[in-house]
Amino acid sequence: MKRISAFIYLLLIFSIAHSETRIVAHSQVFQGRSFIVFLRTAESDSKVKEVFVSFNGKKIPFFSYEGGLRAIIGTMPEEKPGDYPLEIELIKDNGEKEVFEQSIDVAYRNYPKVSFWLKPAKKKLLTADVIAEEWAKIEEKILKLSEDKLWDGFFIKPVPGITTMPFGMREFINNKVAGRHRGWDFRAKVGTPVKSAQNGVVRVAEFFKSFGGTVVVDHGQGINTLYFHLSKINAEPGQKLSKGEIIGLSGNTGISSGPHLHWGMSVHNIRVDPMQWVNTIMP
Repeated sequence: MKRISAFIYLLLIFSIAHSETRIVAHSQVFQGRSFIVFLRTAESDSKVKEVFVSFNGKKIPFFSYEGGLRAIIGTMPEEKPGDYPLEIELIKDNGEKEVFEQSIDVAYRNYPKVSFWLKPAKKKLLTADVIAEEWAKIEEKILKLSEDKLWDGFFIKPVPGITTMPFGMREFINNKVAGRHRGWDFRAKVGTPVKSAQNGVVRVAEFFKSFGGTVVVDHGQGINTLYFHLSKINAEPGQKLSKGEIIGLSGNTGISSGPHLHWGMSVHNIRVDPMQWVNTIMP
């Protein structure tokens, strides 16, 4: 896929002056993708105390960006296609509120089915209770929001291997429905160096029964990348990383049908397609 320096699925610019509001929007996003909301207020009306954006029942924070505000929102791959309301609420110093609404079209994206088999020793690990318990530990770290934007430019693939399973595919394991694949799998023989996709801070560096050797890197402002099934972890919580720094070695640990790396991305705890961030600069 051709790289582009800026590709924004949604652009909203609010200019508030003398009770006039102008909105410019390109309002479509594909299932499983991330999109951006920019907000600007006129200089004469800059005393905004709080501002929120809500999409699909979830509140997303804004962060300062080039004299205005910017929020990044993720959509799930199984999101039902159709129009969804996006609402921005501004609360001014004087208590006055302004609300802006926009309809966002979540467009269909084809995610095929995939079937594979787990050997008995691996299949025993495929239990909902264990997966939920271990994911809760990871989620606790993901939900801790850091204010600073740490990423810069394009993200990179953590390993050079070919794709064995793309994001969003509908999984059938041992002939049973297993949900959505919420990341990219890359073929990588055991011991292949795994790189951090961007600058960040390590939040999780631990071995789990279901996810195997796991590293989670916080890139700031609700953006995290996840690396599963590692054979060795070369990072520790709190460690600062540069893009391309080695965080571990690929493996076949956890619920895995063979040596590979599973690479995922979380945008405010919504698992999105990380390859979008490889091919697109997200500001």
